[in-house]
Amino acid sequence: MNFSKKQLFALSLALVFSASFLIVFLTILFTQSAYSMPSSYVSVVNEMDITLGPPPNSTNIPINTAITVDALASASLNDLHVTPEVNFANVASGTTGILTYRTTFYPAKLLEPATSYTISVTIEGAPTSWSFTTTTEPFRPGISYYLATNELWIALSTAVSATAIAGFAMWVKGRRV
Repeated sequence: MNFSKKQLFALSLALVFSASFLIVFLTILFTQSAYSMPSSYVSVVNEMDITLGPPPNSTNIPINTAITVDALASASLNDLHVTPEVNFANVASGTTGILTYRTTFYPAKLLEPATSYTISVTIEGAPTSWSFTTTTEPFRPGISYYLATNELWIALSTAVSATAIAGFAMWVKGRRV
């Protein structure tokens, strides 16, 4: 199959765009987080160690904190409720050890400052609850927060820039030949 110079040029630019977009997007996706991951506390529920985050009765918890429950993979985790009410943007589960499974609840918006939150959940039929209090400090996001919340636009602008530079370089090279 023979391609014309214009087709090869367009294909090359499409490859540059796709590769640069995917590399930047996936790098940010897998390395940055808009959420603060809480320290944790091991509690015993029905003779099973459960790791809870943020720890019970903790204070000065960042307002961009996720809520985590880490238990045996076979444990059923039902009916998580937060008071005052918190809507979640995402709930992710994954293995943390050979037999353990962490469920992470990511709030849809920042938690309220200086607020006491109570988490209630049923684990293996046993009601479990704990509380934590958020910090009074205003939210001061770092670079990780900005990268994570703007990953699509950063990847898109990087891909457009890389494609423009590659296209210009190929055009200049083509004129010299």
